[in-house]
Amino acid sequence: MQFGTDGIRGRAGIEITPELGRRLGNAVARVIGAHVWVARDPRPSSPGIAEAVAQGVVEGGGYATSLGVLPTPGLSARLAEDPGSAGVMVTASHNPEGDNGLKVLFADGKKLGSGVLAAISREIDNPVRRAGGSQRSLEDGVDRYVKWLLGHLPPGRWLEGKRILFDPAMGAGAQAGRKLLEALGAQVELFSGRAINDRCGSVHPQFAAMALRKGGHDAALVLDGDGDRVAMVASDGSILDGDHLLWILREGPVMVGTVMSNLGLERALGDDGIRLHRAPVGDTFVAASMDDLAATVGGEPSGHIIVRGGTPTADGLLVGALALARAPGLSTAGYRPCPQAHASLRDVIRTDVDTAFVTEAGGRVVVRKSGTEPVVRVMVEHADVTLANTLRDRVVELLRKEA
Repeated sequence: MQFGTDGIRGRAGIEITPELGRRLGNAVARVIGAHVWVARDPRPSSPGIAEAVAQGVVEGGGYATSLGVLPTPGLSARLAEDPGSAGVMVTASHNPEGDNGLKVLFADGKKLGSGVLAAISREIDNPVRRAGGSQRSLEDGVDRYVKWLLGHLPPGRWLEGKRILFDPAMGAGAQAGRKLLEALGAQVELFSGRAINDRCGSVHPQFAAMALRKGGHDAALVLDGDGDRVAMVASDGSILDGDHLLWILREGPVMVGTVMSNLGLERALGDDGIRLHRAPVGDTFVAASMDDLAATVGGEPSGHIIVRGGTPTADGLLVGALALARAPGLSTAGYRPCPQAHASLRDVIRTDVDTAFVTEAGGRVVVRKSGTEPVVRVMVEHADVTLANTLRDRVVELLRKEA
């Protein structure tokens, strides 16, 4: 079993099964500690896998607390507020509904480092039965999470009179997001797709943007399937990705992005006296760099954004609400993104692809193997969008020749 940058994922019932969940729960209870919180997203395969994780914890002599449907940051906040030994989230995040996955969080609510993940990987195929395990279920997960969020936001009903289109990707953040926005005074309209992450959610924010333009909402808040990614849509229908939100939430003297962060963001922050540090892709790496540099805000273009003093992991609802509080009109004046050209290649699956460089033509090229999907991603930046597309096509051609 191989952990990627955000847990393990695969096709539900094939790579990700209740049996895998049971063995993971057993390993987590033995490697990390006895009290394990378990939460899940609402995709059809999740209840059975989550129950199997809890059973595995019990078989390993641990104490499993099941919280039902809850976003990943909700589980993270629960660990930070009411510590256990670890948390297991059953979700495939932004992947299609037919996939599923498993994320493991530490007692402080943060994602595990590579050393602990390696230890779990070694133990997962060798389950051990121990006596003394037990299991319980609680139904206060969503309400406790919303209370946590409200405690980390400006007080009052400062969204009173605002019409907010809320797109939770038909995922784990639906109930918590509606409760939060309504508690802040907003009139909330729910946007749905055909299934989890299908024509909805932060991977496909253009659908919420189209609905916003038709409905005349003041803004849209868009999550992914487990609620740790966020995109926003301004009242004019323009889509704001993670880099836009980092600009809105900017705080110096240093912020953390990744190798995928837009060159325009780096330049805009520099003009504002703020240095952008680039970490490897993955919010675990972002969080580690934030700790090293004492940065207060960091994140990825994908919408994984971490705010120091907030939820220990990336939190789409917290960041979206903070953006609305900081810039009610979601203005990103002062930040001009550099044109980018992207490609995702499923016919070039290599394990040694991870590079970023500046070309002689003045562009920036990033080629990396995805940590969440079986693809190689190519990103090219250049002030000339035509040249960016040309450079991307050349890189894709070279990768396919080497395959």
